[in-house]
Amino acid sequence: MSRAYPSSSVLRQPVTSASSRAAREGWGFLVRSIGGNWVTLGASFGAAFVWTGCVVAVPELLGRAVDAGILGHNERRMVVFAVLIAILGLVQASASGVRRWMNAVASRRLEAELRQHFFAKLLRLEVAYHDRVNRGQLLSRVTSDLFQIQAFVSSSPWWSSNIIVLVAVAVVLVLTSPLLGAMTLAGLPFVAVCSKAFATRVRASVAELQIERGNLAGVVEEATAGIRAVKGFGSESLLERRLGDQADRVRAKALDVVALRTRFVPVMSVVPLLELVVLNTLGGDLVLHHKLTVGTLLAFNAYVALVAPSVQSVGGYVVLAQRAVVSSHRIRSVLRRAPAIADPPSAMPLGPGNGQIRFEGVKFTYPGAAQPVFDGLDLSIKGGEVVAVVGPTGSGKSTLLALLSRLYDPQAGSVCLDGADLRHLSLKQLRAQVAVVFEENFLFEDSVRANLCLGRTDLSEADVMAALDMAQASDFVGELADGLDTVVGERGLSLSGGQRQRLALARALLAEPRVLVLDDATSAIDAATERAIVQALERSRRDRTTIIVSHRPATVASADRVLLVDGGAVVASGTHAELVRDCPRYLDVLAGAGSPPGREGPAA
Repeated sequence: MSRAYPSSSVLRQPVTSASSRAAREGWGFLVRSIGGNWVTLGASFGAAFVWTGCVVAVPELLGRAVDAGILGHNERRMVVFAVLIAILGLVQASASGVRRWMNAVASRRLEAELRQHFFAKLLRLEVAYHDRVNRGQLLSRVTSDLFQIQAFVSSSPWWSSNIIVLVAVAVVLVLTSPLLGAMTLAGLPFVAVCSKAFATRVRASVAELQIERGNLAGVVEEATAGIRAVKGFGSESLLERRLGDQADRVRAKALDVVALRTRFVPVMSVVPLLELVVLNTLGGDLVLHHKLTVGTLLAFNAYVALVAPSVQSVGGYVVLAQRAVVSSHRIRSVLRRAPAIADPPSAMPLGPGNGQIRFEGVKFTYPGAAQPVFDGLDLSIKGGEVVAVVGPTGSGKSTLLALLSRLYDPQAGSVCLDGADLRHLSLKQLRAQVAVVFEENFLFEDSVRANLCLGRTDLSEADVMAALDMAQASDFVGELADGLDTVVGERGLSLSGGQRQRLALARALLAEPRVLVLDDATSAIDAATERAIVQALERSRRDRTTIIVSHRPATVASADRVLLVDGGAVVASGTHAELVRDCPRYLDVLAGAGSPPGREGPAA
C-alpha cells in the first residue's frame, strides 16, 4: 500500500487569482446563504457581546478589589467587588447558554436548508450530469462540506466575541497605561500578518483535502453499490487496496494541513508568553517606582491571560474559516449550475392526442463521444400503435427511448408528441405522459404500495390491484408477508429481478400515460409470464402508444409494427412476419448474430 507524507512544499504553494476569486465567491455564497437565519444569529451575537462585556469587566473589578479592598484594608469594598464579580459571572454564564443555543438553532437550520436546496438541485440536473459526475464528490458535498459550513457558522459568534475581547482589552490596556499597553500589544500586528499568510496557504490544502475525501466516499459508494459483483468475482482484496490507497491520499492531504498548523501555532503560542514577560518586567518596574498599582498590574496579567487562548487559537479559527469557504465554493458550484434539460420559459399545454410520435432530422452525440448515435434520424409512430424496436447492441435503441422521455435533448432536429416539440412542454407534463420501464428498475426502500403509488393519493385499492393483475404481479405480492405493505429492501434487492420488473411495469401502468415504453422490461421474466403480460397490455391498450424493446420473437410478433434499428438508423420496418420473410439482417439480430456497429454511448 502506498504511503504518502506531507511535504514542506505546502508552505510554498502559489496563490493564484483563481484561488482568490474562489475565496471571494465562497464568502459571498456563505453570507447570502445565512438569509433568514440572521435574526437568530444576531441574537447569538448579542448574547456573545454581553458575554464579552462581562469577561472584559472582571479583570478590572479584580484589580480594584486588590487595590481598594485588600491593599486598602477595606473589607466592605472587597465584599462589594466580590459580589459584582459574582453577578457578572452569572450574567456571563447565562449569556453563554443563550449564545450556544442560538448558535445551534441558526447553524443547524442553515445546514438543513442548504442540504434541501442541494438535493433539490441534484434532482433537477440532467441525466448527462449524473452520468459523468463522481457520486462520491456529491456525497461529500452533502455531508462533509455542509458540516464544515455548519461548524463555522456555529462557532462564528464565539470567535467574533473573542476578537471583540481582544480589541476591548487592547483599548483598556492603552487607556490605563499607554506605554505598558503599547508594549504588551506590540505582537498583535505580527499575529495579523502571519494569520493572513497562513490563511492563503492553508486554503489550497483544505480544497485538495475536501476533493480527496469526496474520492474516498466515491470508492465506498461504488463498492457497496456493486457488492454483488465484488462478491461474485472475489474482488474484496482489490477494493480494500483501492480504499487503502485513497485513505492514504486523504491522510496525506490532512497532514499537509497539520504541517502548516504545526509551523504556525507554535509561533502564536510564543506571542502571549513574550507579552507576559514584557508586561511583568516593565509593570514590575513601574510598581516599584509607585507609577502603577499592584491591582492594575494584576488586572493587566489577567487581561493577557484572557486573550492568550484567543491568540493561540488563531490557527484553528483560520482553518475552520478556510474549510467553510472551500466547502461553500464547492456547494455553490453545483447550486449555480443551470440544468441542461429544463422547463421552457413559457411551457405550452399538451393538446389532446393518443400518443403520436415523430422524430424529425434528429442528430445526437453523447458528450465526449467521437461519433454520433443518430445523424438525421426520421421516424413516425402512429398514436395507439404497438411498435417493437429491435437492433444489435449499440445500435441506438435505448438512446431513442431516452430522447423520447427527454432524458437527453438532440443537438439538431426535434422529437414531437402529438404534434408538440418535447422541448416546449414542461418536464412534469411530459413525464406524466411518457412512462418508461427499464431493464434494471429501481425500487425505493419502502412498501410495495409506496413504490407503486409514488406519493399519489388519488389511487384506490382497485386501481393498484388492476395494475398488478395486468403486470402479472398480484399473485406474488399476495404471497409477501404483509402484501402491499411489505417493505422491500434497498433498491428492491430483496425481490427477484422478474418481480422488480413486474412491479415497475405496474407502476408505469398506474400513471396511465399516452406512451408506454418497455426497454427490455421483461428480460428477467419467463416466456409464459411475458406472453400473459403482452396479452393483458393488448386488451387494455385503449388510446395508448406502446413501444417495446425486445429480442424475444413471441413478444416482437405481437406488435403492430417492428422497427429494425442498426447503425443509428431505421433500416427496416414492417410486421414480424414481413421482416422474417424479407430481411436476413432481422433474423440475424433475433438469433443474436448482430454485431455492434461501434456507435455505443452511455445509454445506446
